[in-house]
Amino acid sequence: MELAKSPITVAEGGPRVSEPAKVEEVRNASSGQGQEALKDVVCGSLAGIVGKYIEYPFDTVKVRLQSQPDHLPLQYTGPLDCFKKSLNRDGFIGIYRGISAPLVGAAVETGCLFFSYRLAQDAVKAVGIYPVLAKNPEQDLPYSAMLYCGAISGAVTSLFLTPIELVKCKVQVPLETPGAGLVRPGIISIIGSIYRHQGLKGYWRGQLGTLIRETGGSSAWFGGFEGMKLLFKKYNHQSGSTSDELLVHQRLIAGATAGMSYNFLFYPADTIKSRMQTEDVKAITGGKSSFGAVGRAIWQQHGLKGLYRGCGITVARSIPSSAFIFTIYEELKKRWPEQQAALERIVLDPRYHDALSLVKGIRNGLVYGTKVRFPHALVMIVLFRSGSLRTKAWLVFKATRQHARNLALFSLVYKSSMLFLRRTSPTGKERHYDSFLAGLIGGYTIFGRDIHNSVSQQIVIYVFARVCLALAKLAVQPRGIGKIEGGGGGLGLISNEQLRRELVRNAWPAFASLSWAAVMYVFRWHPETVQPSLRSSMSYIYVQSDDWDSLRNFIWHNK
Repeated sequence: MELAKSPITVAEGGPRVSEPAKVEEVRNASSGQGQEALKDVVCGSLAGIVGKYIEYPFDTVKVRLQSQPDHLPLQYTGPLDCFKKSLNRDGFIGIYRGISAPLVGAAVETGCLFFSYRLAQDAVKAVGIYPVLAKNPEQDLPYSAMLYCGAISGAVTSLFLTPIELVKCKVQVPLETPGAGLVRPGIISIIGSIYRHQGLKGYWRGQLGTLIRETGGSSAWFGGFEGMKLLFKKYNHQSGSTSDELLVHQRLIAGATAGMSYNFLFYPADTIKSRMQTEDVKAITGGKSSFGAVGRAIWQQHGLKGLYRGCGITVARSIPSSAFIFTIYEELKKRWPEQQAALERIVLDPRYHDALSLVKGIRNGLVYGTKVRFPHALVMIVLFRSGSLRTKAWLVFKATRQHARNLALFSLVYKSSMLFLRRTSPTGKERHYDSFLAGLIGGYTIFGRDIHNSVSQQIVIYVFARVCLALAKLAVQPRGIGKIEGGGGGLGLISNEQLRRELVRNAWPAFASLSWAAVMYVFRWHPETVQPSLRSSMSYIYVQSDDWDSLRNFIWHNK
């Protein structure tokens, strides 16, 4: 269709396009944008993880050099001394201590950088600042525009990166206490400590430093890479090449240049940020903790050298790291269709079906457990539990995590047992009692070994109640095929059709009445035997409604 192929212009007097064509183009554009966003995030995240493994030992040394206190003699005379002492004290594994948070940070940072960089480029093209792009939308932006897009990308990324870098810096710099020597807190304890002492705002301590470093640094990062690409493209064309594709070694050099530009130009901001995140800076600033006050204090004490302490090793680490990040990112994007097709073949290959069914069972258990438990826990805990909002939020999280974990693990054990029983069957097919045995194994493994877990109790009680109802239906339903496809029908214990219909009509009222009669009797005279959450809700409705001492308590909440 010719109209769909031609570009739509928004300038006055441009070609008019029919509504169906517009809708189709918008749909295709939206799908294409989604694919590009997924590519940026996935490829950028993978490249960032690889780069972080390369640079992390250098980064540990850099943070320890930057964070040396001023009121004590320097622990390290330089990067090599710091690296040697860290190896002697912590071993090689210790150099990678706390890498889990940085790996998440690297994935978030790099994925967000490339994603927001492309979005910024698309926005600049859409605004129409550069008339040359109106004639050829596929043409690359001018170099100055790429610098602006890099700065925007860094500013956006800094918001996500500051909390991760805060935790990473505190993990990399062990605390020294007079009595216990080095204290090495874990990631979870550090996250909790920050919230207890500084609240939610504390996670963005050092945000200004990260913003300055990421805004200027990302402009230099992308600018260094794009600038080297332009030079290499010009060199290749002069050498007779007609392709705009760079050779692998050229991409590596361009990435290395980007890393050096990023780290050297805005290194002082990173130094100030690290000091703010790893120690109480009020001692060196006279009670102030702002970015400018810390920067002035370091300048007065150590001059420019203090602001660039650890810069050499940082630039050294950035050379291989950025070289591989850009190269891996571009290679992954280039090979994306091949990788997608390869994954599609694996997912659809019958040889992997059983193993992948276990993975999907775990995924579905996690999703369903979260969907079911979260709203229930939110209502029950907020209404019926006392305590601070933080305590209630933690209880909601724990209950949701427990429910999702239980269902996911049960799915894994049950489906694994079913596969084992089927494979060991003489006929190679599922036997009638296999599901019972697999459920027995899963029920004991996941739910049967912990009687004190309230979430597990609720799940088991719910299942038991459903089984009772199912057995009642099974007893009265006639033999034959069930109403649902694949159903086995009933047991046909009652052959008289009229009697069966009477039982079906009256069984539920009797069951409901007796159930509520029994639970109210037990709650009245033996409340300690009732499940805790049910006891709390019943107490709220039936006991606490008997007492009030003011209009406020009568209308708004219980006494």
